[in-house]
Amino acid sequence: MTDFYKNLMNSINSEKERNAKMMGALRIEDKAAILQLVCQLIISADGGMIEERDDCVVDYVLKELGYDTDSDSGAIAGNILWNQATETNPFKAFQIVSELNRDVKNEVRVILLQICKMGGNFMNRVNIAQQIFQRTNIEYYPL
Repeated sequence: MTDFYKNLMNSINSEKERNAKMMGALRIEDKAAILQLVCQLIISADGGMIEERDDCVVDYVLKELGYDTDSDSGAIAGNILWNQATETNPFKAFQIVSELNRDVKNEVRVILLQICKMGGNFMNRVNIAQQIFQRTNIEYYPL
């Protein structure tokens, strides 16, 4: 049994590394589009602008997109991308994400559903995430 769990953990770690490389290799426009969808989820669920309490969500997503927000250079690059994302046309962002490959879309689904768990209004956030999935051709199934 020990070998089974060891192999399972190795498989899980390999999958995480593969996904991290995949997300880190996306074009800047793709990353900005994903962040724009995150912005739409937060704003729609909370009924307002992005606030300081949402910083942990933004940091989480930036890390998932390959930015080391714990380092100065990673934080600066992440802030530049976040600013670019907030200026991205939402309709264009939905189009860009809908054209990404299935593996990337699956990671976007995981990111958005994790965000739903991070703040208040859980059911409202899930409903909004489901609408985002419909508009971007992302298959929905719970984590």
